[in-house]
Formats: sequence, C-alpha cells, structure tokens
Amino acid sequence: MTEMNRVCDIKCEILTTDRLVLRQPHHDDAEDIALLANNYEIAKNLARMPYPYYDTDARDFLKKISSDTEFGCTFAITKSDNGRFIGVCGLHDASGVHEHPYIGYWLGEPYWGQGYATEAARALIDLFFKTTSRDTMMASCMSINDASRRVIEKCGGYLWKSEDVFSKTLSKKQKIDKFRISRSSWMKALAA
Repeated sequence: MTEMNRVCDIKCEILTTDRLVLRQPHHDDAEDIALLANNYEIAKNLARMPYPYYDTDARDFLKKISSDTEFGCTFAITKSDNGRFIGVCGLHDASGVHEHPYIGYWLGEPYWGQGYATEAARALIDLFFKTTSRDTMMASCMSINDASRRVIEKCGGYLWKSEDVFSKTLSKKQKIDKFRISRSSWMKALAA
C-alpha cells in the first residue's frame, strides 16, 4: 500500500475553508452532479467526463468512488453557508497512470470566477503536504483552460510538461499541461 493510499485511509471526511465544506459525496448528490456536469463548457476541459452527462453517469460515478479506495479520496464541494453542492474535487494516486499523486476538480459553471476552485485546491494540497512526507504532487489542465491554469499557479504549480490526451467530449486528442507542485513551491504560494 502506498503512502498516498494510507492518507486516504485516514478517512478525512470533511475539510473546511472560509467559504466551503469539502465532504464525502453521497447518493443524494447524484441529481446535483448530473445537473451541473451536463455542460459542454465543463466537459470539454476534462478528458474523461462524458457529455451529455446523465443521471446514470452520476450514479455510476458515486458508486465507483464509494468502492475505489485504491484510487484516492474524492470530495463534494459545498458552500458552507447553505450546503449547496457546487462541484467535485479529489486527491488521487494512480501510479500506473501518473508519475505523482495529483489533485483534480471541477465546478458547476454558475460558480466559476468566484475563487472556489482555488479554495478547494488549496485545501487538498494542504492536506497532502501535511499528511505525507512526499515532496511533489501534480495538477493538470487542458492547455486551453486558462482559468484552471491560474488556479494551479496560485497554488504553487509550475509547468512541467505537456502531452496529448484523448478527450471523450471532443472525440479527439487535446493538449494537456501538467504542473508539479513541490512542498517548497506550495510554501511560497501560501506566503504570497
């Protein structure tokens, strides 16, 4: 068992920030997930998210993450003032696929441009560096996704490499930029 999987075994069920509560997703989130994820503007920026996104996709996603302890920890992003579901984020270690553990996230379009993605990403990165001895993690975004690039850079991410991935939504290869986030670049981002 890798150190990252032990982190997820800690059962960190809730992370809180100033405006968000990151909690374990549950079956009651399926309707909200399907409603927000069924959006071409979101799907075109995520290599594996199907579009259109149906209720069955949401239920399948929730079933997968509830039984997939090897893959990582996934959180529902909710607003702390009213509990409203606004997206999903996660901390993952797919060592057969990626060189480093990584964070991922998406928000429903009504919640873009309000700093929620940065707030959620910072909570996950902080969890990673506080609970592991690892010095590097990664994040990635489609090269065309300037907003996500800014989130990653605000969290101390620096461009590492680019590669092509197949986009389900676009049915073609897209360029993806991979960023490393080191313990030292994270500390610098926190101090900024």
